Amino acid sequence: MTDDLVRGFEDFAHYQYENGTALMPKLVEDGQAPKYFIISCIDSRANPGTIFRARPGTFFAHKAMGALVRPYKQGTALAASLQFALTYNNVPNIIVLGHTQCGAIEALSKNLEDEEITSFISMAKASLKKAQACCSDHDEILAMTEKETILQSAENLKTYPSVQRALAENRLNIKAWLFDMKEGQLLEYNIQNKDFRIISASHKTEGSRKEESHG
Repeated sequence: MTDDLVRGFEDFAHYQYENGTALMPKLVEDGQAPKYFIISCIDSRANPGTIFRARPGTFFAHKAMGALVRPYKQGTALAASLQFALTYNNVPNIIVLGHTQCGAIEALSKNLEDEEITSFISMAKASLKKAQACCSDHDEILAMTEKETILQSAENLKTYPSVQRALAENRLNIKAWLFDMKEGQLLEYNIQNKDFRIISASHKTEGSRKEESHG
């Protein structure tokens, strides 16, 4: 029943322990120095370790439904993780990685009757109301809510003491990213344009855009 996981570990062990690079033993010996702290959704299709194909030691990871970051509260898993990453490891980049077709946002829009879930995702209600005020189409509402929630989460990060200190010392960047699962695109919020812009895309998507531009 767990054979697929075991096979995956065997591939990992081959490339990171037995191959010529032997990266993991080096990381164990020298310690870690991640460049990123990625906050992502629990969605199994949007796992940053999978979509970025990152080598071990590249980033710290924190997962939450919808990649939601609620305002600071002492003693939470996120607060402790950020404190460790920013204060003791000097991580220079935090990325809030949301994604399209997000189940958490869908649940919020449908008023899911499950207090355990709704009490957590309620933070995104303001983003949903903002989207509903300017959009009428259901899919457009969900898409805008996904984007607005990423921005709200990025803003809420600034309420965390470890983040505040790192920002004040000019040693931290906070980025808002959106993974478009359907189109195979990675978008980043552009402050100047006040919108999410594509920073990378699958070859299939790029080919489609070129065909459209020549049509």
